[in-house]
Amino acid sequence: MSRNTKSLGSTFLKDGAFGIFGMLGISVYILADTYFIATGIGNEALASLNIAIPVYGLLTGIGLMLGIGGATKFTILRAGGKPEDSQNVFTNTLLLGGMLSLIMTMIGVFFAEEFTRLLGADEAIFETTKIYLQTVLLFSGFFIMNNIFVAFVRNDNNPRIAMLAMIIGSFGNIILDYIFIYPLQLGMLGAALATVTAPAVGLSLMVYYWLKHSKALKLKKPTNFLKEWGAIISLGSAAFITDFSNGLVILLFNLTIVGIAGNIGVAAYSVVANIALVIVAVYIGMGQGIQPLISESFGKNRTEDLQRILRWTVFITFGIGLLTFGLGFVSAPKIMEVFNSERDPTMSRLGIEGIRIYFSAFIFMGINITMGAFFAAVSLAKAAIRISFLRGIFLVVPLVFLLPQWMGMVGVWLVVPIVEIITLLFVLGYLRYFIKNNLIKYE
Repeated sequence: MSRNTKSLGSTFLKDGAFGIFGMLGISVYILADTYFIATGIGNEALASLNIAIPVYGLLTGIGLMLGIGGATKFTILRAGGKPEDSQNVFTNTLLLGGMLSLIMTMIGVFFAEEFTRLLGADEAIFETTKIYLQTVLLFSGFFIMNNIFVAFVRNDNNPRIAMLAMIIGSFGNIILDYIFIYPLQLGMLGAALATVTAPAVGLSLMVYYWLKHSKALKLKKPTNFLKEWGAIISLGSAAFITDFSNGLVILLFNLTIVGIAGNIGVAAYSVVANIALVIVAVYIGMGQGIQPLISESFGKNRTEDLQRILRWTVFITFGIGLLTFGLGFVSAPKIMEVFNSERDPTMSRLGIEGIRIYFSAFIFMGINITMGAFFAAVSLAKAAIRISFLRGIFLVVPLVFLLPQWMGMVGVWLVVPIVEIITLLFVLGYLRYFIKNNLIKYE
């Protein structure tokens, strides 16, 4: 039986808002790093941050993959009346998250220099990049486990707790960014230490909730390791590709921009890319926020509810995209004035141009990201993975090599808008096919 439209709409808006504000909390600490590094250390350090950011994308991508994949299956099983199976999924997700955290930490211990070179840092910014990257890798577990617990606490019918944990952690990062970079003069080490504080604080709060208040998130002796891990990874792969591809795009752009405009071009792109991460977080947060509602409706075979959620999601994300593009286009000079502490005219010109072109992608991006999340939430994992792979890797790689060759920096800025437009055509095709063939139903 479908839910009352008013009740469904209220839950949709509440869960969507909690998801958005929670992800904004996570993304804002990278933007805070961008601001404090730009004003407190300088443009070369800002370039170092952008070189190291793909590692952040890798860690959050792993956490989102396990968290969303595990929590999606957890909710579908619980809605289908299988609480013990859902607890097995929770236990296996934590086990896999712990193993991957240990691997990433060991990479930070033994291979930080190699990783720094792989990401393209030149001699001028090598040491500052390595410091930031190694510190983040050493505390990999905070990033990965934080994202796992965010997803499960949200699916435990407590999106408010998940949101508050992320926001409190983010405020802690902002305060420590100021203290470490200005009064203590710790430079890039201070920025990195402040960054790892945010997920550590958020994780601590959610673990406290889990141990003291949760009745559904129970540990049990794990079984069917490989089968469960495969299902978790499959359902969460779209989220991983979406987040990791943001880092991959930054890496490819960094390598391309260095050859066109040097480190000052990378610094300008750092501003554009790190603001973009915040907007992407809005869309990811909305997809995560409404995922429990989608999975529950799917598990209870509420087809009409799924169709209404689908329409509302498309309408809201398209509106957010239009608003963001308009604000970015008008405010581009002011934005660059804030982040360009050295008042470099080249950085300012490149950044303004970049914001006004790149931000047009947000009009289409929101639909693509949230529809990928929607498909994953109803167990259409292959469709979700294909969409994420298309917009994250398959289209980006050739375009980032071709367009800059023809159009210089304008070509760099055009890559993402073109990718999102092409992806949207595929998304609309998928939606038409699934709705026409009534494939969005619980088996």
